[in-house]
Amino acid sequence: MIKAENIEIIICGRGGQGAVTACEIIAEAAYLSGKFVDVHAYPSFGAERRGAPVQAYAKLSRIDTIWDRAQIESPNILIIFDETVLNQEIASTLRKGGIFVINSEKDPEFFVNKYNLSSDTKIVVADISKLAVEKNLTIDGNPVINTPILGLLSRALPELHLDNLKTVVLKRMGEKIGELNFELIEKGYNLAKIL
Repeated sequence: MIKAENIEIIICGRGGQGAVTACEIIAEAAYLSGKFVDVHAYPSFGAERRGAPVQAYAKLSRIDTIWDRAQIESPNILIIFDETVLNQEIASTLRKGGIFVINSEKDPEFFVNKYNLSSDTKIVVADISKLAVEKNLTIDGNPVINTPILGLLSRALPELHLDNLKTVVLKRMGEKIGELNFELIEKGYNLAKIL
């Protein structure tokens, strides 16, 4: 668990994967927890297109109003939707004691070794793409991972409780689509490999 007064999150993915929506869901669910007095979610700056590398940001404050809406340079939590966008430069931005969440079939140890993650980094991994394809949660044949990966984050950040994620997802997506998305959030939570 991160005990910092402010938690900064970067999601790295590709255009069209729903990074901005995921950040908005994180912010809403965190606020519902009652543990944060202010939350923000916003996209990176610049023109993005489907498939291009993108970033989205969430800031959560336990004690004060958030005035800063600048890009995050050194996050407490780094979430990687698509392993192909990850490089050493991105991995090295994660603060000591941070949380590293990734959609991958690899084991957590692979990322420790390849990206020299510090020993106090919590690493959470699951093959969310495979899970989404198995459950037919796809758009134009591409797996939808932006909601299921939140189950991994919930394992590492207890304030992001599954009940709050469910409330937000159902409100945003309606009952039928929301229930499917939440089912995959729970499956991601249970499949997470943690180091």
